[in-house]
Amino acid sequence: MLVKLGPLDTGRIADLRPYFDSVPDPRAHQGRWYSLTAVLLVCACAVVSGAKGIDELAEWGQRASNALLAVIGICRHLLMAAHSVTGHDRPCAGGC
Repeated sequence: MLVKLGPLDTGRIADLRPYFDSVPDPRAHQGRWYSLTAVLLVCACAVVSGAKGIDELAEWGQRASNALLAVIGICRHLLMAAHSVTGHDRPCAGGC
């Protein structure tokens, strides 16, 4: 699908993180595995990839490779490894 858009100019691609960082997180601090920004980034990537429902959003996040998640700044949390197809997840700063 991206081929139809033509070559991507990295100077014109917006980083969604600053916008997602400004969204208030209504969740309680206890039990949070991921930042709201990480959750919203995964959802945005899944939708762009064609996900049409909550199950498909979750499946995209589970199937995403560690390398792909690292590009958007997310690492799998170590305690989620048993539930993950590809490894461990946690929000990360700079590297996984």
